[in-house]
Amino acid sequence: MSYPCNGGIGEQTVLIPEHLSNKVRQLALPGMSTDILSRLSAGSVLIAGVQSSGLVAAKYLVEAGVGKVWLVDEDPKALSAAYKSVEGLSESEVLCRAWKVDGHDAESIFSQSDVIIDGLANWQEKLLVSDVCMHIGKPLVHAGGSGFRYQLFTMCPSRSACLRCAFPLAGIDDVPLQPPEHKSIATVLGIVGAWQALESIKLIAKIGAIQGNELTKIDWLSGEFETIRGLDPRKDCPDCGRAAKS
Repeated sequence: MSYPCNGGIGEQTVLIPEHLSNKVRQLALPGMSTDILSRLSAGSVLIAGVQSSGLVAAKYLVEAGVGKVWLVDEDPKALSAAYKSVEGLSESEVLCRAWKVDGHDAESIFSQSDVIIDGLANWQEKLLVSDVCMHIGKPLVHAGGSGFRYQLFTMCPSRSACLRCAFPLAGIDDVPLQPPEHKSIATVLGIVGAWQALESIKLIAKIGAIQGNELTKIDWLSGEFETIRGLDPRKDCPDCGRAAKS
C-alpha cells in the first residue's frame, strides 16, 4: 500500500518561492519552454532503490519539478531518510513505498509511472525490473557497477535490447549474483544519479536525444569512456524481440 511520507507536502508558503525560482532558472536554458515545464510537472518517475544513485536522482528530479516521484525501497529507514533529503525542494508530490522488488505485483506498481530508475544493488532484481519494464512498455534508466566503474543504459522498449540481451552484446558476460562488495564513493554516486535524473527528464519532457540502443561504460578513476552502439532488440528474445514487433 502506498502512502505519502510525512513532511508537509503542499505547504504553499514554503514551497512556492523556491518552485518559482527553479522555473525561472529552467526557462532561461536554451531550448526550454513553458510547454516543456508543463510536461515535467505532469510526469512521474519511480525510483527503485534509494540507497545509492537513486537518492541523488530523486533530489534532482524533485528540483526539476517532475510532478510525481515514487521512492521505492525495502528498507523503511532508507525511505524516510530519502524523503527528508528532498522534502520542500519543489511542488513535486513525493510518495514512498516500502517494498522489496519481486514479480508478484511489479507490473501494477511500475505502471503508475512514466519512467523507472534502477537504483538497485542486487543484480537479479535489476534483471527482473528490466523484464517487467519491457513487458509493460516503460523506459528504464539503468546504472550498474561499483567502485569507480559503472555502466549506464537507457532501455526503451521497441527501440532497445533488454538488459539480459544488452549485457552480453556490450561485453558484460558475468552478472554477479550478489550485490557488489566494493562500495562507491559519494562523488561517483552523485555523477551516476545525476545522469539517471537527466535521462529521465529528457524522456518525460521529450527533449534532446535518448541513446536508447547505446550503453556507456565509464571508469572515473582512469577517465576512460566507452560507448557500445547497436544494442537493438533481438528478434529471438521473448522480451525485447516481442516489444520491437508490437
